[in-house]
Amino acid sequence: MKTNTIPHPRPAWRPLVAATVFVSGLASALWSADAGSKPAWLSDLSVTAAQSYNSNVYGAEVSVPGFDPVADVESWVTTLSPKVTFDLKSALGIGDDAAISAFKVGYAGDYAFYWDDDAEDESHERHTITFALKTKSGAWSTTWDNAFLWVDGSESTPRYLRNSAYGNAMARERREQFQDRAKFGIRYDDEQWFLRAVGNLLHYDLHTDHHVATGAYRGWQNFIDRHDANIGLDFGYKVQKDWAMTFGYRYGGQHQGRMAWDARSNSSTYHRLLVGVEGKLAPWLKADLTIGSDFRRYTADVRGINEKNHTWLHTEGSLTADLSKEDSLSLTHKVWHWVSSTGLTAYRDSTYLLTYRHKFSSAFSASVGARASGSDYDAPATRKDWLFGGSLGVKYDFSKQLSLTADYVYVDTHNRLDEVIYPDRDFDQNLFTVAVRWAL
Repeated sequence: MKTNTIPHPRPAWRPLVAATVFVSGLASALWSADAGSKPAWLSDLSVTAAQSYNSNVYGAEVSVPGFDPVADVESWVTTLSPKVTFDLKSALGIGDDAAISAFKVGYAGDYAFYWDDDAEDESHERHTITFALKTKSGAWSTTWDNAFLWVDGSESTPRYLRNSAYGNAMARERREQFQDRAKFGIRYDDEQWFLRAVGNLLHYDLHTDHHVATGAYRGWQNFIDRHDANIGLDFGYKVQKDWAMTFGYRYGGQHQGRMAWDARSNSSTYHRLLVGVEGKLAPWLKADLTIGSDFRRYTADVRGINEKNHTWLHTEGSLTADLSKEDSLSLTHKVWHWVSSTGLTAYRDSTYLLTYRHKFSSAFSASVGARASGSDYDAPATRKDWLFGGSLGVKYDFSKQLSLTADYVYVDTHNRLDEVIYPDRDFDQNLFTVAVRWAL
């Protein structure tokens, strides 16, 4: 149980100092190494330095009177991002004829420093440890992937008077926490069909303080722990050599933590039935799509949602079209039910992304994207927020070791409820980033 301690400001210079020490050593290795000298056991060694401008750090249009401002706070952000990936298959001397086809572990860091006085508590460090293992022996194959994230950030939270679900989510991702994303698959292939056992985990362990959001803690954001985990089976029928129809089942559950002063929780178990398609539908079109239903039972005695049993839509996947050697178009989406990060309720989480990429030459490329996301909360909660955005990016490779990128992202959020009754939940944001990447 998190205690009601008085929040202490986190020194904003810590990420910059830590990054300087880490990146200095990495840069020395890059500088002293000759091009092409990377050993076989080293898959990736790089560092990226980025300078950004964020026009609305907290995603808010109003502040709580008497507390630090969050409305339209803008800041320059400096981020240093080292990355290293080790190829353990090569390091252990495992040959190409072995059952292990890939075995890698890696580290990726983001050391972010916010320069504005009203945003200095947003300075943070992100440390991600990755693991990937693939095996293949005859008709059997396996995949194991895990990404464990530690965010070294503030344990206090911004104070919001009224906000969009997407505003406090931006601040939440910079708070002290652990996250884990894991998945595995074990597959048997026949000439006409395949059978696959799968498992997935999404886990958030938040380490921010909890307070009743009144008086001295008015506007406080109480972020809770939550997770979703499932296991299941897929049967795939190979309609053609390169693509298959799939029929799947998942058994899983979601957990939502409680506040010390409120017993409501939306923890649940579910049975999910899915139908999908995966593979190359054409030489230029790749698909990985599923759609189905969650038959959900909310297990808590004191719930934030009305009724115990619900049936929800679940669909996710991607389509990628290689329009030419220089052009590609991708569409990804996910619609599912998830528990709220501030407790008490649950919501339908929808995300749609469209990205077009073009290569002008072997060195110069560009992309343009569009995004729509929705957070439709279940009764009795009264919140229906949508986010619409666009992005534009360019990249130039000076060499195999050195590249430059420039990106612009625009976000515009909308409250779909009556603005008179539920005001000040909208905001917009402009984010400009220029980055240089140096790789061995």
